[in-house]
Amino acid sequence: MKLVPEANMKNSSSGSHDRETGHVTEATIYSSPGHGAVKSAARVLQVFEFFDEIQRDARVAEIAERLAFPQSSTSILLRSLVDLGYMDYLPESRSFLPSPRVTLLGTWLDKGPVRNGSLIRMLEEISLATGNTIIIAARNGIYSQYVHVLQARTAIRFHVATGARRLVVWSATGFALLIGTADAEVRALCARTNAEAIPGQPRVDISRVLENLAQTRRDGYFFSRELVTPGSGSIAVPLPDGIDGHNRALTVAVSGILDDIARREQEIVALLHDVIRRYLKPA
Repeated sequence: MKLVPEANMKNSSSGSHDRETGHVTEATIYSSPGHGAVKSAARVLQVFEFFDEIQRDARVAEIAERLAFPQSSTSILLRSLVDLGYMDYLPESRSFLPSPRVTLLGTWLDKGPVRNGSLIRMLEEISLATGNTIIIAARNGIYSQYVHVLQARTAIRFHVATGARRLVVWSATGFALLIGTADAEVRALCARTNAEAIPGQPRVDISRVLENLAQTRRDGYFFSRELVTPGSGSIAVPLPDGIDGHNRALTVAVSGILDDIARREQEIVALLHDVIRRYLKPA
């Protein structure tokens, strides 16, 4: 997560360090595939996530710059996707755009709010009401991973990439995802997180994790005050079970400048509970 003016949007670094708590969180970004990822496969997915963010066509040079790929290999990759039918080439603008074939991928996975558009409409309402960054996150091993992001509408904001990861035991979205997880499993997650820590990462304090999780269970949400990124705040609320058709835990978060989020904490929490009830819960 990186604070940038709207006119100078760039991707965040590969990790962020909290100056107050000393905690480090790894973020998967455009230019750095996750550990063990096949490079070519990771690049294909990063291209599609890039288009999901910008929601328009783009030229090779822009794609290569934003994703930090060599321009020559980016051109080859895009042409291959065109040949396979997953990308359209627009000769009048010399740009590329994902094809309708991409639209159909994964539709069989869900018959609920994701497929019928309720979830996206809910996120758009939250975005319009708050102006902040809106995040959908899911658990991926020891991480909470951002699977969908609507960027903030303000001129100065934190830029968050789709695919970014935060420690599930030390982030707002992580605590919301773990709200129904037994303490014994949470302790095991903390132990695994410490065992797999990147060099220089402080150990996770299990007692503090359990305190934050207890607070999340009591309040129904978690408010992160610079827990991951200095100057940022994030409020996360768990989504109802089974909305993706496979009973995977999901959470929604509103993230932005700490002072602004703190000032509107109760307003944002009330909004999140209201839209979840209206868009995602059965009548």
